[in-house]
Amino acid sequence: MRKFSALLVVVLLASLFQTSFAAKREVLMWSFAANNVEEWKARQAEIEQKFDIALKIELVAQDAFVQKLQAVMMDGKGVPDIIEWMIENNRILNADPKKSFVLPLNDYVAKSEVFKKVVPGRVAWVKYGGNVYGLPHDVHPVILIYNDTLWKKVGVDVAKIKTWDEFFAAAKKLIKEKKDGKPVNYALPSSNGGLGDTMFMIWQTTGSQILDKSGKPTFTSPDFVAYVKKWKAWYDSGVFTAWDWGNFSALLKNGTLCSYTSPDWWVSQSDAASEVYAMRVRDLPLYKKGGPNTASWGGSFLAIPKGTKDADTVYKIIEYMQYDKGAIKLAYEKTGMLRPLPDAWDDPVFNKPDKRFGGQKLAQLQIKLAKVMPAVNTGDVFWDIINDFNEQYSKIMTGEVSVEDGLKAAQEKAMKRVQ
Repeated sequence: MRKFSALLVVVLLASLFQTSFAAKREVLMWSFAANNVEEWKARQAEIEQKFDIALKIELVAQDAFVQKLQAVMMDGKGVPDIIEWMIENNRILNADPKKSFVLPLNDYVAKSEVFKKVVPGRVAWVKYGGNVYGLPHDVHPVILIYNDTLWKKVGVDVAKIKTWDEFFAAAKKLIKEKKDGKPVNYALPSSNGGLGDTMFMIWQTTGSQILDKSGKPTFTSPDFVAYVKKWKAWYDSGVFTAWDWGNFSALLKNGTLCSYTSPDWWVSQSDAASEVYAMRVRDLPLYKKGGPNTASWGGSFLAIPKGTKDADTVYKIIEYMQYDKGAIKLAYEKTGMLRPLPDAWDDPVFNKPDKRFGGQKLAQLQIKLAKVMPAVNTGDVFWDIINDFNEQYSKIMTGEVSVEDGLKAAQEKAMKRVQ
């Protein structure tokens, strides 16, 4: 009898244990970014314990992400509870919540004391038609990194330059030395493909928009026309070299490339050059007085796909994942990328001199700029109309069409997307 009772107790305990284990909800997360997946897996046990969940993290190929998400949503099976997706060319957000792949977070962010502190300029990238659809992962404030040694060799102190016009005028001194008929040094890199990399970042300092607040394209606005004309003149002056992703660090180290506009995720490209030259950092020159002195480029966000069960709990999870102060500190120490929560920026880790830049406090500069990051009007057709502009860009740059005619053609095609 005693043996039977003891056996019964063991069975009951085992049953309770299994029931408790089974009660843990599995939360499925998809991410396209391998480096971010590493971070989430490093924090997995902590997140699971805090929310009493079983977190399953899957890396989904970027080129298959949207198609796979659409397929499982149509099927109704295997829909992830959380997705981490790219801001650029995202193809899943829409001003109309009925057409968006993910839930609008308006009710959650309106009540959140944490979200109210997130940098507005960064939120703008995940806000369509007044709906906030995601929690941005990083700020990615853009700075200017420059080779102080080579610039000063030609008599230019980049730290004293106030405007982009001054910068490009000074850059003509930098390209005077030639070898085999080509400049030995260049001022900036560009892929010369349109609104991408350097052109995209400098554009944000103009204060002009390519979509108005109602979501209509504005390529023919006087401000944008003036920018494209100015950009063409700058490019034609010969101070640009190619934006070479694979050899970027080497071009900096050998002095071919003497400066570049850089989000936080690209700063490390200057590490090797800092061992050879005096590399320095500063805010972006002004396009016009009173305008922005920074920009943003790249990044990701966490969102909740339609079909997720218990979105209330999932929102709490993603807000914690993105904006836990301890994680923000560790993320900056490990990756050099700045999360968009000012409350975390008073940690000593953000106040350290950076030996790569002669003891300048890089994080303090990035924080200062993050606070004034310009808000870009995004919307359903934002990334599509950039492609419309880029189709005309080469014709404009080669002189096949005038700036005005090229932008008119881009505008006409872009308008068809919103009609």
